[in-house]
Amino acid sequence: MLLLGMQFPPARGSGVYRIRAWANHLARRGMDVTVLAADRGFWHALAGDVDEDLVGTVDPRVRVIEVKVPREHLLQDVRAMSWLHASFPKAFLTAHEKFREKVFPESYAPMIPAYVAHGVAVHLRKPVDVILSTGNPYSQYAAAYLLSRTLRRPYVVDYHDPWTLNLWTEEDHFPPGHMAFRWERRIIDRASLVVTVNQPLVDWYRDRYPEAAERVRLVENGLAEEVVGDPGFTPVDAGRPLRAAFLGTIRGGLPLQEYLDGWTLARQSPELKDATMDFYGYLGFFKQHAQGIRARIEGGAVPGVSYRGPVSQTQISTVLGSHDLMAMLLTSSRFVTAGKGFDYMASGRPVVGVHDPRNDTTALFKDYPLFFGASSVTAEGIRDALLAAARAARAQSREQFDAARVEALRHTWDAAIGPVADEIEVIARG
Repeated sequence: MLLLGMQFPPARGSGVYRIRAWANHLARRGMDVTVLAADRGFWHALAGDVDEDLVGTVDPRVRVIEVKVPREHLLQDVRAMSWLHASFPKAFLTAHEKFREKVFPESYAPMIPAYVAHGVAVHLRKPVDVILSTGNPYSQYAAAYLLSRTLRRPYVVDYHDPWTLNLWTEEDHFPPGHMAFRWERRIIDRASLVVTVNQPLVDWYRDRYPEAAERVRLVENGLAEEVVGDPGFTPVDAGRPLRAAFLGTIRGGLPLQEYLDGWTLARQSPELKDATMDFYGYLGFFKQHAQGIRARIEGGAVPGVSYRGPVSQTQISTVLGSHDLMAMLLTSSRFVTAGKGFDYMASGRPVVGVHDPRNDTTALFKDYPLFFGASSVTAEGIRDALLAAARAARAQSREQFDAARVEALRHTWDAAIGPVADEIEVIARG
């Protein structure tokens, strides 16, 4: 298996957990897995942080090759730029735009030659049977397509994020006739399987590409139970203020202000009197966004709210075990599923869903006994959900905690990946 997974540990993007899960699961099945990942320097330059602890959660049988990903055209700090880029920025970026117009319509297109070259080198050392490519970035799909044609080997594409569909508007992401549509059709036409993360997206791909409908598969996100363990249960003392938490990348597109307004309203009620709200996670995907996002959390002096910084997945159980309820903020779209939703389930605690009820995460949590979805993404709707969760947290028993944990453990990565991995093994054998 050659896995094209730029966002592999120690990367800290939201897609890293899914890519790691693929590699670990396939290695445990006995497959010889090689991952082409972005080099650490790439993540230090653009994200500012990496999660080295996460590297220890990768199966030791997985071979990881760090590919030096071109990044000069993505840099925004003039101090980090080359002399040519800093001196002639317009000409430099125009040249990259022309490259994307001619080759592949994505800012990561310069990575394609490097990924193809490394893939060929892997194959020359030990023949590749099948290629699995994840996205984003979607340039990895072009690399898989080109490698498949070069090596005459099948490939599978895993859309952990759609490319030509705008999740937020639920419309096409590009104007009619854009090169992205031609590339996506070319990639899907040749792929042995097309995988995505939730049923609404499965339906969308089958409708958009009816000739590939029989090759579209569902692999939901899952819980890494070997990493995120039992956080333990302690009843809430009657006189103690409740402790709430958010866990995940704090992106600009989250309904942060609506949540803070709802939190302020809810905290005026006895159930949440003097309660605290802790935010754990990285501030955006790129370091230049961090200051603005942090100001949104701390700048308004919302009572009880604190930013606690990023936390490695290896420490998630500790965070879950020290809070009484979880607030899961998500962008609102029927095509969105929470990447960390199963970590929230693993808390065994009440979970507040701060997103439009149409979001697919509502269906994901339908059997979780302590889910409290906001009726609307408004201060009032969020307040009501918070208060309902607060009452449940104060009354929660050990039996309710165990029942919630049982539901979480139904959704492991192995359970999600297993059926499609069976098909991939058949494809690999030819």
